[in-house]
Amino acid sequence: MKNKANKKNKKELHKALLNMERIRELSEENFKLLSPVGGKNKGNYLNYVRVYDYVDLFSTLKSMLNVSILALEDQQDLTLDISNKESDVKRVLEFAKNLIPFEEGIYLDEMRKLMLSNEK
Repeated sequence: MKNKANKKNKKELHKALLNMERIRELSEENFKLLSPVGGKNKGNYLNYVRVYDYVDLFSTLKSMLNVSILALEDQQDLTLDISNKESDVKRVLEFAKNLIPFEEGIYLDEMRKLMLSNEK
C-alpha cells in the first residue's frame, strides 16, 4: 500500500514540476507589455506603444487633449478650434487599443488551463 502511495505522490510531484516549468516558460514568453522599474520610483512602465515619429506622438497627445476637451463640451472655450473631432477620437482610440496587453491575455489563458487542470 505504501509503495502505491509513494508512486502516486511521485507522479503528482512530477506533474507539478512540469507545470511549474511550463509556467516559467509562458511567463518569459508573454509578460512583455509591462516592465518593472527599480530605483526610487518602483513600479511598472509600458514599454511598447507604436508611434512613427515625434510628429505622430505629439499629434496623438494633442488628440487626447482635444477629446478630453470635447468630453467637457459644456465648459468648452469657444475660441478653441477643434476642427478634426472624428480624427482626434479615432487617433485616441487607436492609441488606447495599442495599450491592450494581448500577450498577457494569452498567458492568463494558459495559466488558467494549467491551474484548473488538476481540478477535473
